[in-house]
Amino acid sequence: MKNSSNLTPLMKQYWEIKSLHADKVLLFRMGDFFEMFYDDAVKAAPIMGIALTSRNKNSEEKTPMCGVPHHSIGPQINKLLKAGLKVAICDQLEDAALAKGLVKRGVTRILSPGLVFDPETLDEATANYIASFDDKSISFLEASTLEAFSYQLDAKSTEKTRNELLTALGPVELVLSSEQELIGVEHFVISRCELDESHAEKFVSQARLKKYLGQMQANEQILNIDFEIRELAGRMQLSSHSVRSLEIFENYQREAQGSLFHAIDRTKSSAGRRCLKSWLRFPLLQKSAIENRLDQVQALSESPHLKNLRLAIARIGDIERRLSKISSPNVSPRDLLSLCESLAAGLETSGLSEQKVWSDQDLSQARLSMEIILSRINEEAPVNLKNGNVIKTGVSKELDECIQLSTNSQDLLLQLEAREKELTQISSLKVRFNNIFGYYIEITNTHKDKVPVARYERKQTLAGSERYMTKELAEIETKVLGAQAKRLDLEIFLFEETRQRILKASPVLLKLARDWAEMDVLSSLAQLALEQDYKRPQFIAWDEKSALTIKASRHPVIEQNLKVPFKANDIQLGLSDCLLLTGPNMAGKSGSRGCCRGGAWDAFRDKI
Repeated sequence: MKNSSNLTPLMKQYWEIKSLHADKVLLFRMGDFFEMFYDDAVKAAPIMGIALTSRNKNSEEKTPMCGVPHHSIGPQINKLLKAGLKVAICDQLEDAALAKGLVKRGVTRILSPGLVFDPETLDEATANYIASFDDKSISFLEASTLEAFSYQLDAKSTEKTRNELLTALGPVELVLSSEQELIGVEHFVISRCELDESHAEKFVSQARLKKYLGQMQANEQILNIDFEIRELAGRMQLSSHSVRSLEIFENYQREAQGSLFHAIDRTKSSAGRRCLKSWLRFPLLQKSAIENRLDQVQALSESPHLKNLRLAIARIGDIERRLSKISSPNVSPRDLLSLCESLAAGLETSGLSEQKVWSDQDLSQARLSMEIILSRINEEAPVNLKNGNVIKTGVSKELDECIQLSTNSQDLLLQLEAREKELTQISSLKVRFNNIFGYYIEITNTHKDKVPVARYERKQTLAGSERYMTKELAEIETKVLGAQAKRLDLEIFLFEETRQRILKASPVLLKLARDWAEMDVLSSLAQLALEQDYKRPQFIAWDEKSALTIKASRHPVIEQNLKVPFKANDIQLGLSDCLLLTGPNMAGKSGSRGCCRGGAWDAFRDKI
């Protein structure tokens, strides 16, 4: 902390708060801006792409600073988080206009790469995991979609399996104890968190994540999340080298164009795109699971509702991240309305699907959630809850009375003005309002002698007029201003009550959201099959000892980039065979093949 004797009260307040968050960039709210000072400003300005300036420019000790308007802080915060920094948001805890002396400030949110400010600023097709591991497990949590899962690690291959999962899922932040080290994988943003012996979770990795999230002031929805236990059995574990070499998600130039994902992606929602990426990253191995997925794709490709189904899916949006937004402090009434629109599209999707992969009870919960929102929230509600006009009439009798009084205040004032004009015979008399003096009657000096001094109390003298207050106007002011304040308090209370009811249903809504995301992927594969004239593969045999025989195979990436018809290929490999494609351009080599068999393959394998 700087020498407090030379600091202003504001900067003393800043340093008191900053000293509690020394490892974070402190965003300090001052009016309409979030300001950063000293080393925080020097560090943040180039990352945010904003100008670095200074306070006390004329003094010997200048204070480096930079700032961002509060209404556009979200994208700027995400730039800091993407750079691996943590952020503490210090907001004004009281209205500056009502504050006596220095405005009270305090940290309201702490953010890290795994805990973002606004989920809508993230890459919609990419998960934003935060992870932790121990000797027996590895856990992942996605705060923006409320997805949480763990894998139990085999003692024989703990490090290898763990590193493959970390590389495959690519968490943006890793939470470890001070004694843990990470060896053998690319660099991660690492945060430290120590555990005591009181944690109740089955896996230490889950307990560490929850404790860390509590320290970071994560919302209750995230802290109470349940971790799903996922099995690695039945899924192929592709190494990071294989994923890059096969160009599954990006080509060698690290571009999406030319990747398998880009070639086959016909999804209509961001949740669907994330689901397709997960399927490609962990391919199925069991014949029954593969056949079941193929059954679903075939049924959808033959369905007369496929087009309308995909149109409905396109309107679903990202329910997972919208639910996460609703659980965050910066939720707005329109977030609830957006969720309602998404649920409506999801229910339409379920109605058009001939495959019942969701329960009637879950769909009923979605309908109930929609009804709660539609019956309470105004369709034209503002972005800011504090602007009012959020709750519909009929929800609360007490609120309706406040709305009636506050909205009819103009009529009351016009009636008062008309009566006073008649009583005083002053045609230019005006009843007005401003934020400083409240309500008043204004009379020009020309008619000053007509003012009924017995009833009128002078409130303010201006150059060309006088402002007055009457007993009746004071009563109206008390009622109107009181009603407006009470209305806002009631609307905030009822909005919070509505929000909590939706959050209570979020486990069911999240389950439905993931079912709809899978339906997006399945219907997109059906659309791809129709578009590219793909045929369902038939398994002739399923035996680990069988040779691999593929008839009329087609490469989706190459085929879609060719200007001439693609020629299907047959491939046959025995258990000890290896097929080598040679040449300077590895794409689609069919004429220059080298083939190793039997002992030749064994010798080659020993060298690689």
